Amino acid sequence: MPFDRGSFSCRVCHLDRPLPKDALERFAAKAAGGLDAVREEPQLGWVSGRHLLETRIDEETAITGGHLHLCLRQAVRKIPPALLRAECRLVELAAQKEAGTSSVNRKERKRIREEVTTRMLPQMPPQLSGAPFVVEAATSRLYLGATSDRQLDAFLGLFSDTLGFDPVPLTAEIAARDLFQVDPDSLPRLLFAPDRPQNAGAEQSPLGRDFLTWLWFLREETGGNLPKSAHGEFAFELDGPLVFAGDGPDAQELVIRKGAPTSSAEAQAALLAGKKLKRAKLTIARARTEVWSVTVDADKFIFRGLRLPDGEAMEEHAAFAERIICLHLFQALFYALFERYLGEVRERRKAEALEHKLQDWVRGRNTAER
Repeated sequence: MPFDRGSFSCRVCHLDRPLPKDALERFAAKAAGGLDAVREEPQLGWVSGRHLLETRIDEETAITGGHLHLCLRQAVRKIPPALLRAECRLVELAAQKEAGTSSVNRKERKRIREEVTTRMLPQMPPQLSGAPFVVEAATSRLYLGATSDRQLDAFLGLFSDTLGFDPVPLTAEIAARDLFQVDPDSLPRLLFAPDRPQNAGAEQSPLGRDFLTWLWFLREETGGNLPKSAHGEFAFELDGPLVFAGDGPDAQELVIRKGAPTSSAEAQAALLAGKKLKRAKLTIARARTEVWSVTVDADKFIFRGLRLPDGEAMEEHAAFAERIICLHLFQALFYALFERYLGEVRERRKAEALEHKLQDWVRGRNTAER
């Protein structure tokens, strides 16, 4: 499973209440069923975090490194479209020959398709997919390896049915409201581009895009050095691929991949045109020996391809616990940066001063390679 090793994609959710004491029993009661029962409709159920075939859920299989580690499994049988068309055509040709006709009507084709599907579907191997998750109970965080809206909806639905409440995915807007008690609707959307009319940003862009573009500005203003904390000294870097987007649902996106994206003329032109960062690669380092790298999706605060520092533990449970500590530290640093941004814009006077600084930054950026 992705949380065990290598890079992975996830989103962070907040739990507004502790897990019930009988959580394992509740998950076990809604464990995934046997594969023999899988048909065309997706079968959803919980499995352990170790692999998609382990439907036994107890302390041995579901607790790793002291954390709840499970997976939402989806199983479905499908006939490959090309195979289904070929099988249907075989039956149609036989029917034409028997009837002495050159074609079959639409009603007969539908009947043949249903008959072939009923005959072939049980022979198809089940297709399995999973959305793993880890609950860090001490911090009320749930890390979910589901990046699509469809996966998220399926997970939230079954989780609520199992435990009686929903995890809250921490988008920029929800994090502002729930973690930092800031009304996201009260926050201004900044105009980064100088010499553009103030109503050019009338359509509200997602809060995360302002934050991610501000993070780029902060990197160039401070050299990427963060204030010393109890966890040590950290520095960060923002790099490509960069995805820019303008305001409005029909705005075109611009992707800059090669060379030095942050110092390219294309990036400068995008900023001057009023576009903001929708996606970028963020790297955080501690003492230059521990490195976190991830592509941040600003609209929904989804972390793609997150790579954690190499751990030292060798035993399975200790190594897993070490990775979750690293994951916790990453999200704590990320939301600390977000809180810093909120502090810059929650007061109108400070927001206006920041906007002027941002426009000066865009106007005066050196587009040559730094």
